[in-house]
Amino acid sequence: MTAALLALALTQTQSPFAPPRASMHYALDRTCDLQNVTIDIDVDYPSRTYVGHAVNTLSPLRSGLTEIKLMAGKGVQINGITVDGVATKYRHEDKSLFITVPKTTRSKVINVAIDYKAVNSKAQPFGGEGGFHWISNNTDPTHVGFWTQGESESNCEWAPTWDYPNDMTTSETRCTVQADWDVIGNGRLISTKLSADGKKKTYDWKMTQPHATYLLTLCGGPFDIKKDKWEGVELWYVVPRGDGKYIDGSFGDTKDMLSFYSKVLGVKYAWPKYAQDAMYEFGGGMENVSATTLGSGSLTEPREGFWRMSSLNSHELAHQWFGDLVTCKDWSDTWLNESFATFMQDLYFEHSQGKNGYDREIQGNIQGYLFEARRYKRPISTKMYPSADAMFDSHTYPKGGTVLHTLRRFLGDEAFFNGLNLYLKTWRHTPVESAQLRRAMTEASGVNVEPFWTQWFDKPGHPVLDYTWTWDEANKNAVVTVKQTQDLSDGTPIYVIPTKVGAIMGGNVVEMPVQLNAASQEFHIPLASKPEALILDPDHDFLRQIAELHWSPEELLPILRSAPSCVDRQEALNRLLRESPSDDVVNAVVEQVKKDKEQSMIFESVAPLTRLKKESLRSFWMDQLNHVNMDRQAEAARALGQLAQDPAATAKFQSLVNDKAPINVVIASIQTLARWDKKGNAELFKKALLIPSHRDRIKAAATAALSSDGG
Repeated sequence: MTAALLALALTQTQSPFAPPRASMHYALDRTCDLQNVTIDIDVDYPSRTYVGHAVNTLSPLRSGLTEIKLMAGKGVQINGITVDGVATKYRHEDKSLFITVPKTTRSKVINVAIDYKAVNSKAQPFGGEGGFHWISNNTDPTHVGFWTQGESESNCEWAPTWDYPNDMTTSETRCTVQADWDVIGNGRLISTKLSADGKKKTYDWKMTQPHATYLLTLCGGPFDIKKDKWEGVELWYVVPRGDGKYIDGSFGDTKDMLSFYSKVLGVKYAWPKYAQDAMYEFGGGMENVSATTLGSGSLTEPREGFWRMSSLNSHELAHQWFGDLVTCKDWSDTWLNESFATFMQDLYFEHSQGKNGYDREIQGNIQGYLFEARRYKRPISTKMYPSADAMFDSHTYPKGGTVLHTLRRFLGDEAFFNGLNLYLKTWRHTPVESAQLRRAMTEASGVNVEPFWTQWFDKPGHPVLDYTWTWDEANKNAVVTVKQTQDLSDGTPIYVIPTKVGAIMGGNVVEMPVQLNAASQEFHIPLASKPEALILDPDHDFLRQIAELHWSPEELLPILRSAPSCVDRQEALNRLLRESPSDDVVNAVVEQVKKDKEQSMIFESVAPLTRLKKESLRSFWMDQLNHVNMDRQAEAARALGQLAQDPAATAKFQSLVNDKAPINVVIASIQTLARWDKKGNAELFKKALLIPSHRDRIKAAATAALSSDGG
């Protein structure tokens, strides 16, 4: 989006979640309970067509019906329908398929068989939406194949069935493709069968556990596949043919994720296999049951950083519990799927990257939500929306994930995870509503979470806080004034929030509980002496916006050194190095950065130090080139490149142009050497043209360095 369009969007006051753009949506009425769907589909890639046969096994929910409803999108042409083997009449209106049946009896199961074929499928379809997608790249003939995308209600574009999340079914998909292709589907691979002429192969995938139909998937094409096992569960790592070298770097932590989620939730991964299918022309990820689809553009290699794909992978894997094992009944509670996947992704970062990783993920979520909240605010759980797809916004993802973090801190870990365990075990293989999670959390913890639900999930907005403090020497009190300044006109409440005030004293943090519950409050915190700094909510326990931090200059160094959250320590670093900091301040910052030696760093960025271009920091930057974190190494390389040419740095950069160093470090080294001495390093740049790297990024940097302008 251009800056002009963004500015226009931010000035629009009409929320997409208010009438007339939005209207009330309720879960669809059902005529039948879908018990199983079996799909046979024969794919002809050269002609971009397919023919299909779908059998829906249904149990009528009411006696006396003479017509039932399924869904079939505009992407399919219905050629005939039978009910229990007898041809019947039908009406295909928009996406609704009305089928005439003998007068139903509630207990009698019927089989509805539908013959169909693709319509207008030669065009590049769907424009990023769901359905059946043909992979076709005119500039790269190796980009071939197909994938399906069902969420929110698009699987009926290629397989006529009940296409709404308020029903669950078992399934079987038999897909026929050219013999040199593979097909990945849901559940377990039952068989593969080669045609008599050897030109085609049929893959039979079967899922014997109930799931929502939007989670059906087929991915087909020429693949590199690596198989493994985790506690009896088959693991399939699937990438486009030729990309097998990226499998380990992209998916090598999958087993750790499976173990962590199964342990922390007390519910083992439920499905017979887990496939991760990286596909051309697919954006992001989709949690199809037992077979996640991912964009091939997310594939990575170890030299790009520490498990660069773990954010996407952990989010989609979390859905196998939240969204697949237990599914929202309708899209008004999309957050039961997506907020949880976001939170569980954050939780995995806490496991794999420690407290700093978790704190940064939560802060990133808050910022992502606040950007959207400038344009509109809505309840996380709402039946007032313009379309199902509109629910997949930053209220559902980062806001909802952060509110779950808030609930975690409110209840404590034991009660919180006991509640999740009860929720998953009670409602597994069931479409649910928000109230069912609320009940589970209450029953597991003994805490009535309805007031929490009301202000955080059922109402729009968020707390906007402003706090200041003074020292009362006579009474030895820190006097803390806290105001809630959020706009209440749209239904945003004054929040009731148990929190803490953190006082930094002698390098230690003393935390004292307070409760926010009014538009303006004053707290008197008894302390032995005036604190070096004072922070409201020092552990970032809840979703909030603090429009302006009134930290005094004297508070910044204590916060830099001792604040519990890396988010506050990073902010202190940024403030200390604004404008023209003194040498003493710079040295104090460098002292703290030197102590920051772990993979999950306290200071995610030291760019403010880089901007100073201080020759006195040369040895510091040379040392940071050996940091365990690749991002810090790259920052150090870029910082050295801002200084004058130096023999030691030149030699170091020349040694880093190799096939083992982090890609960003190699690129920074090439760019710096090109600025310092393009001609003298020309032979090195020519050798760099041959260094393999993901997306040929090193080759591109070397090519630029050899160009007439030196890159």
